[in-house]
Amino acid sequence: MKANPHTLQKILSEKQQWVVPVYQRHYEWDTGTDRQISHFWDDLIDKAEEVMDQTRTLYPHYFGAVICSEPEVSQFGVTPQRFLIDGQQRITTFNIMLAAVSQVARTRALSGIETALKSYLFNDRSESMIDPERERFKLWPSSYDRVLFQQIVSLSLDEIRKARPQDFYKNGSLIKGKAPKLLVAFIDLISRIDTFIEEKEEVGIGAQIALGGLLQGFLAGFQVVLIELDDQDDAQEIFASLNGLAKPLAPFDLIRNDVFLRSKRCNEDPEVLFAGQWKNFESPFWTTEVKQGRMKRARADHLIAHSVVAETGREVSIAKIASEYQRYARDAKFNSVSEELDSLLVHAATYRALEEKPEESIVTPIAKLLGVWDMAVFHPWILWVNAYVDETEHKARIFELLESYIVRREICRLTPKNYNKVVTGWIRAVREAENPVDGFVTSLQNGEGDISRFPANSEVLDAFSTSPAYEAIGSKKMRYILSKLENVMRTKYDEIILMTDNLNIEHIMPRSWSKYWPLPNGETSPSNTFWELMTTYPDASEVTKDLVRERTNKIHVFGNLTLLTDTANSSLKNREWVTKKSMFEGSLLALNRKVGDIPEWDEEAIGKRSNELGVQALSVWCSLPAASKQPQG
Repeated sequence: MKANPHTLQKILSEKQQWVVPVYQRHYEWDTGTDRQISHFWDDLIDKAEEVMDQTRTLYPHYFGAVICSEPEVSQFGVTPQRFLIDGQQRITTFNIMLAAVSQVARTRALSGIETALKSYLFNDRSESMIDPERERFKLWPSSYDRVLFQQIVSLSLDEIRKARPQDFYKNGSLIKGKAPKLLVAFIDLISRIDTFIEEKEEVGIGAQIALGGLLQGFLAGFQVVLIELDDQDDAQEIFASLNGLAKPLAPFDLIRNDVFLRSKRCNEDPEVLFAGQWKNFESPFWTTEVKQGRMKRARADHLIAHSVVAETGREVSIAKIASEYQRYARDAKFNSVSEELDSLLVHAATYRALEEKPEESIVTPIAKLLGVWDMAVFHPWILWVNAYVDETEHKARIFELLESYIVRREICRLTPKNYNKVVTGWIRAVREAENPVDGFVTSLQNGEGDISRFPANSEVLDAFSTSPAYEAIGSKKMRYILSKLENVMRTKYDEIILMTDNLNIEHIMPRSWSKYWPLPNGETSPSNTFWELMTTYPDASEVTKDLVRERTNKIHVFGNLTLLTDTANSSLKNREWVTKKSMFEGSLLALNRKVGDIPEWDEEAIGKRSNELGVQALSVWCSLPAASKQPQG
């Protein structure tokens, strides 16, 4: 290993190619205030001012270290390569800075500067080159950034806009929230350079002098310490030790490094692995942060966590997901890294379907339920089933049972706090079963206590009649349950397919009922709830208290709840039954038409409808087949 300081002019002008290894992360520098590009620009302006003020001395500005290695054997005549172990963000920024200056020079017809910069961005073609199209570039980024980088250094700005319409508005402005960071940095630097020139022109300094001063300050004023590794230094090990604990590296970056480090030890070609398998993870979909439960992290982190749980049947810490994955990969004893990536890609396809919910996917129905319930805790189970259960009808049956398990427990107000342990138990048990459906049924039957048991039909019916569902179940879940009941109640005569996502939960007998809804004995109650009555009117008769208590207990049960549009909900409000009845009679929902047929809506009607809906629920969320308890595997 040797280390020496060099100006950018020296290290960027040599005939060479900087190569970013596949295990390195994408370009990550940001342009915002107090971010990397802003700091880089501030330092650059200081150097440019020193150059243009002839009374000042140009002092070197050290811009960090760059660590590189060279191939052990290099073919004669091929452009020398330097593999970037650390410092790829800097070297990439230096190159897009030169490309940005070249763009500005082209726009302002400064052909001399534009021509001179080509020797910093490109190697001269020669007959000795084995692959001229590759070797001509001074920088060879990793696959994710490569095409964009080549467009940046090779095309005009107008040509870049035409080549990447997805990153620009029709007026030519960049879509900053969508475009890759490499392109954002490039456009930002062009803007900063243009502003710098305009400011200098205002004080009588021409564009060529201003741009020349900026370039001289950059190339002569900036220095880096170049650390060159020798044959005894392990490049990927050094990368891991330098960056493994660094905050800017995401867990998936550490996993990527570990994967390709092991591929090298197994004599597998990293470039082949990247192009054939790993590139599937190099897209914005996987870096986008999403919230699952209380955790907001990159989708890639969630994928790895769910995959490890699916494969091991044990709980993992998402906060330590990089080390969790490394432990899993070591213990799994794959025949090759390629086989390991194949396994991960299977889970990635399922995870993506859980997120995007394509209509053709078998996981979409259960994915919609889990989205409403915000229960990504079941994702490892979905991943395992989709990967290891062969028959489509078996998968469908398992997902149907899972929905029944979740919804029945919600209706019966059973705790979800232990679901992570329930899921790992299912995975361990069912993977040992001869038939996965039978194994899952047995696991559900073996659930004991409120933390894991599958509610019986009698419990579901009782909950429909007595549980204050509106208060206990959130509106999104309640809408899902009522929508499912609506679907099962519809007949062949209901030709119109209704969208219920935009409907509101409505109390048929309103929560504020005292004004228009007399008690069964004809008396008008001074209060809407039993608690309010007891605290405000403690001297009310016992008959009144009993009737108000019973009504209070009925208001929020399933039998008194339905779906209505926001307009209908607002217009009905707390109106009397005769007013509400006519609207229910003309409703397109089967849920409501049956209500409209009832002459008087009272506690008895609520109780009857609660039981009817409960029976319908049992047909939607199936019960388990009767079977004796069996020990889990």
